[in-house]
Amino acid sequence: MPKSNVFKVKEFLGPIIVGLVAIFLKLPFTSQGFFAFTYDQGRDFLKVAQIIYDGKIMLIGPTTGLPGVFYGPWWYYFLSPLLYLSGGNPQKVAIFFGFLGVATVIGIYLLIRYLTDNLFLSICFGIVAAMSASWMLGPTLIWNPSLAPMLMIFLIFIISKIFTSPKPIYYFMLGLVTLLIADSSAFFGSALILSLVISSLIVRGNFLRKEFILTVAGAILVLSPRILFDVRHNFLITKAIGAYLATPKIYGEQLSFIPRFIQRLDLFFGFFSWSIARGNKIIALFIIILSIIFIFILFKNKKSFLKLKGDKLLIFLSLLVVFLFIGFTLFRDRVWDHYLVGLPVILIVILAKIINTTYLLKNSKYLLNIFIVLLVIINFNKQLISPFKITWLGGGSDYRNQKMVMDYISGQNPQNYSIYAYSPAIFDYPFDYLIYWYQKRGLIQKPRDSEKLIYLIIRDDDKHTYLTRGWYGDKTKDKTTLLDRKEFPGQLILEKHLKND
Repeated sequence: MPKSNVFKVKEFLGPIIVGLVAIFLKLPFTSQGFFAFTYDQGRDFLKVAQIIYDGKIMLIGPTTGLPGVFYGPWWYYFLSPLLYLSGGNPQKVAIFFGFLGVATVIGIYLLIRYLTDNLFLSICFGIVAAMSASWMLGPTLIWNPSLAPMLMIFLIFIISKIFTSPKPIYYFMLGLVTLLIADSSAFFGSALILSLVISSLIVRGNFLRKEFILTVAGAILVLSPRILFDVRHNFLITKAIGAYLATPKIYGEQLSFIPRFIQRLDLFFGFFSWSIARGNKIIALFIIILSIIFIFILFKNKKSFLKLKGDKLLIFLSLLVVFLFIGFTLFRDRVWDHYLVGLPVILIVILAKIINTTYLLKNSKYLLNIFIVLLVIINFNKQLISPFKITWLGGGSDYRNQKMVMDYISGQNPQNYSIYAYSPAIFDYPFDYLIYWYQKRGLIQKPRDSEKLIYLIIRDDDKHTYLTRGWYGDKTKDKTTLLDRKEFPGQLILEKHLKND
């Protein structure tokens, strides 16, 4: 086989291997209905249905968790064609996100391949990302943070191009992609923007140029719907952000600086260990120590030192991690895991670049290859042995079990009835959407309030909370007769009542 053809085959080999591993790990669960369909998904699907079927224009998206501060509408518009093409079917949308997880893993492979030009290293790190215990390296959940890892891959690629081949389009894309990341995860995005600005001032390179105005233009494009909303609503968002900055409210545990510093250090270290060592902190610590040794040896080798010193992207990404850490340490409230959704991509790229530079050392290739293979073995996911074998019945928030409830109701073909759903979250948007979807497909008659026939959908818990609170009594206060009671997996209960005359 000619050498050029061999090269082409090798280039296809990487994505195929990495993609197959990712497919066997990302798709079996979603294809069988085992995916989260919770408060966020139900709320978003109802909003997107308004866009598709009611023609409603959205200028803002979901709330960020801060009163009066919203995401942009881009998440809703991203979901809209998916929901439309799927006929409103959550499982088909979930399968798309399963493939998004696969694409994210392949994207990590392609990025490392581009940055290192090392096929073996790229394949192994792609497999590690596919098998990683961190959901953030191949997210399949139907929520806006799932977009952040893929956007981080694009962002790192854009930054690398600004260092090597600065063109106006890359500056524009820098602002566009960074703000889209902030629209996927507001807290991570805010810290990322500040970290990017500070790192750019330190590394400089090709950042401080007149083309930076294009970066601002890209950012404003993403912000424009919210700016319009803000102007129309008396600067609601601006005032809310100002009020928070003036007097930040702490909703979680309040820690002084030193305990918070230690907690954030453990958090970042935990992210690294779950990303690269299946949560084993001893192995993760060993990898970090080994990486520091690699760097120390590289500094003592003139050729590799010059390469390391000239690797502005590696320095830039390392600075990003440092300033992200500082930002989240200064942030006094609780940091949820998804606040750092883009961090694992940065960490795995940094580690890959350090190892790739170490290949320059004399007689290092053999030992490094053993080390990389060990990383793959450490991260081996046992699900690969039997990917479609699922013995777990799922929880109350799994779509599979919620659909069983709705199928049971539609199978009875009720007429002139009411449905009420109990959830600890108070608003049960998932069942609200499923009722809407089943009714729109003609599988059930639209339920109405205050009918004699009542269906109660109950998300139970071990303490049977619903029986000790006012909700259950309120719905049966007219002395109803219990006609039927059925339990479903995930502690979901369906009761059928008839009001007494």
